[in-house]
Amino acid sequence: MTRRGYYHNSYTRDFPARVVELTSVGGRPAAILEETYFYPTSGGQPHDTGRIGGAGVTEVLVRETDGAVLHLLESALPAGDMPAAIDWPRRFDHMQQHTGQHILSRAFIRAADATTIGFHLGADSVTIDLDNASLRDSVIADAQEIANQVVSDNLEVRAWFPTDDELAALALRKTPEVDGPLRVVAIGDFDHNACGGTHVARTGEIGGIAILRTERMKRGTRVEFLSGGRAHADYARKHRIVRELAGTLSCLPGELIESVERLQRQAQEMRKELAVYREAELDTEAAELVARAPTAGARRIVLKAWADRPIEEVRGLVARVTSAPGIVMLAGVAGARAQIVFGRSEDVALDLKPAFDGALSALGGGRGGGGRVLQGAAGAADLAAVERALAAAK
Repeated sequence: MTRRGYYHNSYTRDFPARVVELTSVGGRPAAILEETYFYPTSGGQPHDTGRIGGAGVTEVLVRETDGAVLHLLESALPAGDMPAAIDWPRRFDHMQQHTGQHILSRAFIRAADATTIGFHLGADSVTIDLDNASLRDSVIADAQEIANQVVSDNLEVRAWFPTDDELAALALRKTPEVDGPLRVVAIGDFDHNACGGTHVARTGEIGGIAILRTERMKRGTRVEFLSGGRAHADYARKHRIVRELAGTLSCLPGELIESVERLQRQAQEMRKELAVYREAELDTEAAELVARAPTAGARRIVLKAWADRPIEEVRGLVARVTSAPGIVMLAGVAGARAQIVFGRSEDVALDLKPAFDGALSALGGGRGGGGRVLQGAAGAADLAAVERALAAAK
C-alpha cells in the first residue's frame, strides 16, 4: 500500500517519486508510487493534480482492493525514480477551503447547536449541510463572526494520529468507523475532528471566511461559503460591481439600495402609465377592425394576422372585437411558434371548433381549446402561411 506523505506534511510541493507499479484505469495510464504527496479524492475534498516525470497527473484515486493510491496520467511512464510536482495553487486553495470548513462547522455548533452532516468542495463553491432547518440570519452572522475570529487568532492547526489514550481524551465532533489508526485535525482548542484531508498550518493562512448564501433543505440547511483566496476574489468582484453601479447611479455605495428602490418605484409607475396608453391603443385598434369588417350574411368577419406579436395582445383584441354583436374574429400570429385565436360574439350561434382545428392542423399544430374564444399553438410558420390558414377557415 502506498505511503501517504500528505498525512504528515501538506506543504510538500516537489518530491522524488519512485514508480513501483504501472497499470491503467478505464483505458487511461496510471502509476502507483512508493510514497506520494498527491491527495486522492476523498472525504469531500477533490484530488490534487500536477506532474510525475514527464506526464501530467489528471486524477488521483484510491484503489479499493488494497488502498494503493492511483495516479491517472496524461501519458504512460516508465517504472523507476523521477521527480514529481504538485499543482500548488490548487492544493493550497483546497487547504484553505477545507480548514475553513472545519472552523465554520464548529462555529455553527457554537452559534446554533447545528451539526454538519455533509460537505462538498467544488471548483467554484464550497458547501456544508447542517441538521438545522430554521437558522435565523442573526445566527448565520454570528457563526461567520466566530469563524473569522478564529482566523484572526492565527491558531495552530495540528494533524496527527493520536494514541488510544490521547484519542479518548479528545472531544471529536464526529468519530467515524475506520480500519486502522484515526487521524485527527485540531484547530487550537477550538475544534477537534477526524479527517484525512490537507490543511493549513495556522488559521491565519486562511485569510477570511465569507458565507455567500443559505438554502433550506428537507433535512436541514445548506450553507455556501468561500475561504481564503476565493473569498478575496469574490469580495473584489462584488466591490467592483458596487463601485460601477454607484458610478452609474451617481450615488455613494451606501446609497445604492435607496437608489435602486427609487428606480423600481419609478419603473412600476411608468409600467402602469404605459399599460393605460396600451389599453387605449388596443381599444382604438379594435374599433378600426370592427369598422372595416366585411359582412357575411348576418355576421361580420374580422380576419387578421401579425408577425411576432405578443399573443396576450391578440387575445385582448379578439375579446374587444367580439364584445360587439354579430362578429366572428379569426386571428393569428406568425413566428417560430405560430398561434391562432378564434372568437365570436355572445349572440353568434356558431361552432368555431371545426374551422379552428382545421387551421391549427394546417399549421402543423395539435388541438387547442377554449370557450367562446379558442386558442392554440403550432410550429414555425411565416405570415403568408398563417394568412392562408385563416382564409381557409373563413
